[in-house]
Amino acid sequence: MGEAWIYTRPGIDDGELSRTLAELGFAPRRVSANGTLRPEGDGGAPARPPDVALVLGDPALCRRIEGDEDLGDVPLVIAVEGDELDDPVHEGHELIVLPLRPGELRARIARARRRLKGVADDDVVRVGTLEINLATYQVADAGRPIDFTYMEYELLKFLATHPGRVFSREALLSRVWGFDYYGGARTVDVHVRRVRAKLGTAHADRIKTVRSVGYRFDGEQR
Repeated sequence: MGEAWIYTRPGIDDGELSRTLAELGFAPRRVSANGTLRPEGDGGAPARPPDVALVLGDPALCRRIEGDEDLGDVPLVIAVEGDELDDPVHEGHELIVLPLRPGELRARIARARRRLKGVADDDVVRVGTLEINLATYQVADAGRPIDFTYMEYELLKFLATHPGRVFSREALLSRVWGFDYYGGARTVDVHVRRVRAKLGTAHADRIKTVRSVGYRFDGEQR
C-alpha cells in the first residue's frame, strides 16, 4: 500500500503504530525529531513523499506539513491520547484515539485520502470509460485492460488523482519518481508520450501539455 511516515515527539514510543501500519501493508518510516519534515533518502537526498503521514502527540506539526510544497497533499492522521481530545487539532485531518485498532486506523487513513484526493485505497478512478484501479494497479478502457509499466501507471495515477492541477516536469520527477531520482526532465516527456499512446485516441488528450510549464490531467466527463 506504500510508505507511511511517522512523526513523534522525543520520548514517545511509536512501536505499536509501526507494527499496526506493517500489518496494514504499509512500510513504516520514522522521521527524525530534529526539526526536519522528511527522512533522509539514499545518498543523502530527501525521500519521496509518503502515501500517508501519521503524527503522534504533536497536532500542530500538521500545519508545517501542510505548508510544505511537496508534502501539502499527503493524507495526515493525528493519533492522540484520550486526555488530549480537548486540545486544538488542525481542521481537515483524521483523528484517532490511542490505543490503536488496525481496522479503525485503516478506515481513518482511507478517509484522510478521500478527503484530500477524492479517492480511497480501494477506489477506482473513473473518467468516462477509463477506469484506474488504485488497489490492483490495473487500468481499463470500456472494460478492455491496458498494460502499463509500473512507472507509467504511477504517472497516470498521480495525474488522474490531481485533475485540473498543473505540474511542472521537476515536480512530477519528485512526486512520481521520488526526490532521490536523478534522471532529467526528459524522463517525464518520454513517459507521457508512452502513456498517451497506450490510452489511445479516446483518452490520450486528457493529459494536456501546458506550454513552458508541464502537464495536467483533464478529468471532465465527455
